[in-house]
Amino acid sequence: MKPGPLLLRLLGLLCLLALLVPVWREMVFLLVAGWLVLLGAALAEWLLLRRIRVEVSGPGSLVLSLGEVDQLTLRVQTSARRSVRLSLRQVFPRLVDEISVTRQGLCWPGETLSLAFPLRGMARGRAPLSPVHMSLTFLGLAERLTAVARVAELTVVPDLLAVRRLHQKLNAFALRGFGARISARLGKGREFDRLREHVTGDEFRDIAWKASARHGKLITREYRLDRAQDILVAVDRGHRMQTRVARLTKLDHAVNAAVLLAYLANRMEDKVGVLAFATEVDAGLGLGRGSGHLRRFTELLASVADTRLHTDYLALGAALKRRLRHRTLIVILTALPELEHDPLLRAVRMLAPQHLPLLLVLTDPDLEAAGRLLPADKAELSRTLAARDLLAGREQTVRELRRLGALVVETAPGDAGVAAMNAYIDVKRRQLL
Repeated sequence: MKPGPLLLRLLGLLCLLALLVPVWREMVFLLVAGWLVLLGAALAEWLLLRRIRVEVSGPGSLVLSLGEVDQLTLRVQTSARRSVRLSLRQVFPRLVDEISVTRQGLCWPGETLSLAFPLRGMARGRAPLSPVHMSLTFLGLAERLTAVARVAELTVVPDLLAVRRLHQKLNAFALRGFGARISARLGKGREFDRLREHVTGDEFRDIAWKASARHGKLITREYRLDRAQDILVAVDRGHRMQTRVARLTKLDHAVNAAVLLAYLANRMEDKVGVLAFATEVDAGLGLGRGSGHLRRFTELLASVADTRLHTDYLALGAALKRRLRHRTLIVILTALPELEHDPLLRAVRMLAPQHLPLLLVLTDPDLEAAGRLLPADKAELSRTLAARDLLAGREQTVRELRRLGALVVETAPGDAGVAAMNAYIDVKRRQLL
């Protein structure tokens, strides 16, 4: 309990008048009476505030999408028979942009006051919500301070709102509804379709010799383009992925892009898996598809934590070469090293041409801006020349990667999701797998 702002202002006014008492001694009685009236009114308001019961309700768990804006809505009810001025303060964990948010409102008798707290998820994780701190007052002569405990939890997951928007667009423009499937197309794929009689123009390597012997004539195997191709997403969680761009780390942007790509691959009936790597390669999640697999995919990415360790591309290449048996599209979400490019080139040389590496390179906007800067003094000239040397080295690395057979897409971190989907669609359209 504490004095209200109105009481403090009135007491200050009386103190100012008290300074004039030596001049107007006849006002002593009025000043004393004013003090007593204010203290009595404040005491009466304090006694009324003590009898008020307050109920705060809201969601037991709040799930935010990383980088997206959402809101927490709290509903307040009181047992007061007159309007009560409320001020609510909610302290949030360091997973959102604003740690402490305060909202004020007027709660009328028998009504429910709804207060919205806008939030933006800034880091993946899960944490409990602290109690709601509240102040109540009628006239402002006295305030009641209380804390209402709520069993609530805040979880920040990868950007599922972007997945929902993609889902709606695919349903509206591409696949025309749930349950749509891609029809099989004949061609030189890995999936066997049927046996038929040999005709002029068929390749001899497609002849089924055992079936031909049984039927006494040439029989040819017919294949179709693979319906379920293999897609593996490798997310770099090394020290270079800690750089923040648009208030999110590069790792967070990569996680959002991986979730979007996994959903699109699942809709295209491809099998998708994921792993994270730095100095060591995590076990990750194996290839699969379906809603349950996507849920496990998202849960694994939500738990990927950044690290200050060095990124070991050679360890990644060796691990993938051991694990993968069939030709796979390997999507590597990473930030290129500034100087040591040879390990990355050797890792790509391990994987290609058996597999198809696709490197989604998250660029550094600050470095590119420094390279375009027109220097005004010697210090700026040094920074500009250093930035241009780094950019030239990156361009050389990209050329070498493409020469080795890898696909390379350079994108701003905020556009990584769209770039990943476009690159995947281009691979499917060109039938590179």
